Amino acid sequence: MEQITLDQFGCVEIPEKIRQQLGINHETKLSLKVENGQLIIKPLKSELETYYEDGILVFKAEPIGNATTIIDELRTERTNELTS
Repeated sequence: MEQITLDQFGCVEIPEKIRQQLGINHETKLSLKVENGQLIIKPLKSELETYYEDGILVFKAEPIGNATTIIDELRTERTNELTS
């Protein structure tokens, strides 16, 4: 366990080794809560991550639901629009 201290402004610096382990940097948003007398800091996962792979822009995101269900619902809506 690493020991860190607050600076005069109440800020904490997360050691570089831990930032690297978590894959976070100065732009990473964190959630903060107190639970059972302990301070818990967790990185917030980005909803949308973009990067280039072999010159192609790729995005990575968590699904908002079951893709098959969403496609079926959209297909039904569109069919209803076309037949009414």
